[in-house]
Amino acid sequence: MQPDRFIFVFIGLLTPFICFAQDIFEPPTMRPSFWATPSSAPISIDGDLNEQVWRQAKAVGDFVQKEPVQNVAATYATEVYVAYDESALYIAAICFQPKGETRVQNLQRDFSFDENDLFGIAIDGFMDQRNAVVFQTTPPGNQRDLQVIDGLESNLNWDAQWTVRTRIYEDRWVAEIAIPWRILRYREGTDRLGIIFARNVRSLNEETSLPAVPRAFSVERMAYSGELRGFITPPSNRSIQLTPYVLWRRLTETNSSDRSDIEVGGELKWAITPNTVLDLTINTDFAQADADHQVINLDRFSVFFPERRQFFLENASIFNASVTEWISPFFSRRIGLDESGGAIPLDGGLRLTSRSSKQQLGLLAMRQQSFAGTPAASFAVARYARNISGQSRFGGMLTYRRDDASSVAGQISDENNNATYTVDGLWKPTQAFAIQGMVSVSDDDKTGTGTGGQLWVSYRSNRMTLSSLHYYNKDYNPGIGLELLDTNYMMNSLIANFDFRSNKFPLSVRSFNPGISAFSFRSSDDNELLFAYVPIRPLRLSFQSGARIDMIIEPNRQHLEESFSPAGIEIAPGEYDYTRYRIYAKTDQSKRFAANVRAETGNYFDGKLRSYSVSTRIAPWPQFELSVDYQINELEDLGVNTESNTTRLYRVNGRFALNPRLQITGFYQRDNLSDRSAWNFRLSWEYRPLSYLFVVYNKNDRSGLTPGSRFSQDQFIVKVTYLFDK
Repeated sequence: MQPDRFIFVFIGLLTPFICFAQDIFEPPTMRPSFWATPSSAPISIDGDLNEQVWRQAKAVGDFVQKEPVQNVAATYATEVYVAYDESALYIAAICFQPKGETRVQNLQRDFSFDENDLFGIAIDGFMDQRNAVVFQTTPPGNQRDLQVIDGLESNLNWDAQWTVRTRIYEDRWVAEIAIPWRILRYREGTDRLGIIFARNVRSLNEETSLPAVPRAFSVERMAYSGELRGFITPPSNRSIQLTPYVLWRRLTETNSSDRSDIEVGGELKWAITPNTVLDLTINTDFAQADADHQVINLDRFSVFFPERRQFFLENASIFNASVTEWISPFFSRRIGLDESGGAIPLDGGLRLTSRSSKQQLGLLAMRQQSFAGTPAASFAVARYARNISGQSRFGGMLTYRRDDASSVAGQISDENNNATYTVDGLWKPTQAFAIQGMVSVSDDDKTGTGTGGQLWVSYRSNRMTLSSLHYYNKDYNPGIGLELLDTNYMMNSLIANFDFRSNKFPLSVRSFNPGISAFSFRSSDDNELLFAYVPIRPLRLSFQSGARIDMIIEPNRQHLEESFSPAGIEIAPGEYDYTRYRIYAKTDQSKRFAANVRAETGNYFDGKLRSYSVSTRIAPWPQFELSVDYQINELEDLGVNTESNTTRLYRVNGRFALNPRLQITGFYQRDNLSDRSAWNFRLSWEYRPLSYLFVVYNKNDRSGLTPGSRFSQDQFIVKVTYLFDK
């Protein structure tokens, strides 16, 4: 089977329907200007625009659609006012819209962009059209903030100290925002900032912006930004933030006595210059981090769990030299977590990051304690990237890990050193075309030298996305990195997705989006095929409401050189050809009741596999949300013993919020494959900006056929943090 041939046949069939017109207009040569008004009196952030400065400021409007019809005037008017004083930049937005049409899923921070009404701004402090910080809010006043790099990468887990308050009226909602100058990064004495204003009206599934941004790109594509003028930025404030914590923990485990302890620690953040920030952490604790959800994995890939710990999430994009998470020289979950996701105590560490219009620099060092059979370890990462013409860059990365010698239960292990040396680059000659690549060499005391690499080529327009992904792995062993496929392989792929829109479609249909991908994995030792699969999507209908339905046909070829045991069923080595069929549908996710349904059937190796999953969510008010997820996999007549098995995974999630700053969240999950259930409850109260009280309860149970295999753990945590800001 030649998987890439499917791509060319598929594109050939669609050729009569494809229009290659360049409708992703280029950025303007003369950028629109918006003016900020100085305020001589304090501005109270309360959502009530009664200060004199708001009557003096000049309104900007004329938002245009990005979705559904590019460059058409927005359905509802938006008026934006900008003011400033020596301490902050202020934005007021009046978003006209009937009160009954506003939609907000919940009151969580970093809410979903696609499923809520929102107003936001993206600010490019360096005016380099590549780095941006983004601040967004909803009618009830949720906060969403993120960092954006090159219009491609975004870090949603960056939390900044800014303030917003909102008010909802019968015909409009109003947002009043204060962004302190000290959290913005800019050149000393600059008199302008790049800026894009954005708004979503979710009942219409309409995205608008000012200035206009092509539909193919995110609204944070700063190459299309306007200029905010009328001020001179104040001198940089070498601010220092100290966030100590006090934590009390009680732990109860099977066959162990109850344990309780008190810990203290914290973090210090020093803005050395407007572009350079030093973070120090002592006795690092992540007790408040969200727990990982259980997954039943029937693929040959390892499961990817994202980083959730705040210290590693801030400025994470600076330390990213890879194209995707499949191969990465640095993956922060290798620090302070074991292979099963259990926490390993950290003595502390430091992070130095610097970002300007010319370059990015990142340094990271951490020390991990010896814990539960895992030896103590030291970690270091150095990253540098140089911005070159346009939105391109070239960089390198060095990572180092040293595992100390240890002796646990009579097992002696020697000290082990691991290092990786990486070069990477991004070339964007136009807004539509990009090439990104990485080559990395690993050197390990035990496994020797290895090589990993990636190449991504992409063309994107309003009508289509064409891309090619390539990976290479030969004995690559990144000590602080990640590989989702634990073998030597070369992966080649071609991906094509299309976006057809027509006034001949039914009014309820926004677009028709067929697509096809082809993935081929071969051994980098002997070029033998390991496996290949070709997801063909002949049907995707995207509706005006945001609902969607997909149909996918996926031919597979698997070559097993050694046995493979999904769900505990052994499959013998050999060649396997089979086809899978999937249907996926989702309703309008912004409504009070929403659902996702997925059904999959077909052959699976030498047997059959039927999979079903249902996810439902009810949110009658933004203050309350309840969701239920259920997944079942039915394996039939599979493996060397022609076995059958059924796996089930249940999950219930809940959220109750008095306001965006005081929330209780929780979930229960259970899967029958590992015979494990887990509870997690968390109260989070932001009693002052970025100062928190956390109350966390975790419970893990594993039932077993014998008493020795049964396990139960209860953990209760109270943690208080306080931000001292000078």
